[in-house]
Amino acid sequence: MRVGLDFGTTNTTAAIYDGANVSLVPLDSVAANPNVLRTALFITPEGQQRIGRAAINAFTEGNVGREIVYERRYLGTVTNTYAGVGTITQAVEGLVDSNPPGRLFQSIKTMLRDPSYIKTNVFGQETTLEELIAKILRAIRREIERFTGEKISAITVGRPVHYASTAEGDALAIRRMREACELADLPNVSFMPEPVAAAHAFAASQRERRNIIVFDFGGGTLDVTVMAIDGAKRQVLATDGVPIGGDVLDSKIVTGALRQYFGDGARLGPRKLPLPAALMEHLDNWQNILEMHTPKMLDIIEESVRTSDKPKELKALRSLVRENYGLVLYEHAEEAKRRLSSERQVEISMHVKDIDFDHLLPRFEFERLVGPEARAIGDCVDRTVRAAGLSHEQIDVVLRTGGSSRIPRFIKLLADRFTEDRLREQDPFTSVGAGLAVAAYEGLGEAN
Repeated sequence: MRVGLDFGTTNTTAAIYDGANVSLVPLDSVAANPNVLRTALFITPEGQQRIGRAAINAFTEGNVGREIVYERRYLGTVTNTYAGVGTITQAVEGLVDSNPPGRLFQSIKTMLRDPSYIKTNVFGQETTLEELIAKILRAIRREIERFTGEKISAITVGRPVHYASTAEGDALAIRRMREACELADLPNVSFMPEPVAAAHAFAASQRERRNIIVFDFGGGTLDVTVMAIDGAKRQVLATDGVPIGGDVLDSKIVTGALRQYFGDGARLGPRKLPLPAALMEHLDNWQNILEMHTPKMLDIIEESVRTSDKPKELKALRSLVRENYGLVLYEHAEEAKRRLSSERQVEISMHVKDIDFDHLLPRFEFERLVGPEARAIGDCVDRTVRAAGLSHEQIDVVLRTGGSSRIPRFIKLLADRFTEDRLREQDPFTSVGAGLAVAAYEGLGEAN
């Protein structure tokens, strides 16, 4: 059995093609849409694992609102050799969370391009990034084989056109993803750029000669492909991409619109010193908010509450960090982003513990916040068309896929270049997986 797997930053889908029809594999029985699995992994101290919506639910139920209590524990020994003294072995102690319910890993695909993210300590077990991804892939493989009753014989896995903005980052990410597939024992793995897969999904039902451009805007990257199709013949003319995705847009909402409610611009003490920059910088994603939950950072926050001219806002920051509301904050930002695709303005509200705000976010303000990203994405689209040797007028169909492709600012970006009548929407969450299934059936994809 040949399978297509779209392992996405935010969501994952799997599909099978029989030469006539594509069938999606339900990967997550807990999710509202079982065919779409949230790319999330939760690990308990006992080593139990959950993926998808169950992983997020487990983290939320066990962590949100929980105040972490630190205790000093023995962590091991360290051995050093000194000239004139000899070798000395010393016990190492440290402050650790006394009763963690588990760790949640999300948007893990974006870490593939980061050379500094090598391994992490998961309840005393040093675990590499590749091993974390392999845990998710193994669970996905089991679910596919359980649902179909067949063993996977080959699998075509989607990848961004560019994981990173450098060739070195791209090469590192591809090598790591390949190793994760090997650790998960996935058989006969091949890879295909995600927008190319989406183009194959469209081309499978077309008979006319057309030049198409795929605009694949997902959670982690924006990928673009220009393809010429003529019946059964398909030719990729150009591909490009930038490491901008829906996660970045969520971050722009938090850092650009909501940071004011957590002490941005506060001054400390009689000398009116600025707030330590690290406190606001750590609000750029929910995982970084978790990283502030250390005794040292909490002491800095407490001192800021005591001496600042914005004690209410800094108490909100303290609650955000100490009681694990970072993920909740980012879920509110993501929901606001989605709603702004159909509403002119949305209200973002949080009323928990010391966090107490209502913020009205108009669509035009969101579009201002993401202006730099929109310009970079527009440049990428134009660059891809030029690389294909075509003009914008020679593009017959513009395919939008990926959740962020529904955002009006980016629909307008495409309509301004290609005219609205040429725009088509594929299923934003499953079209890449469907295209990968077609590619797997036809034996396409890159083996290395």
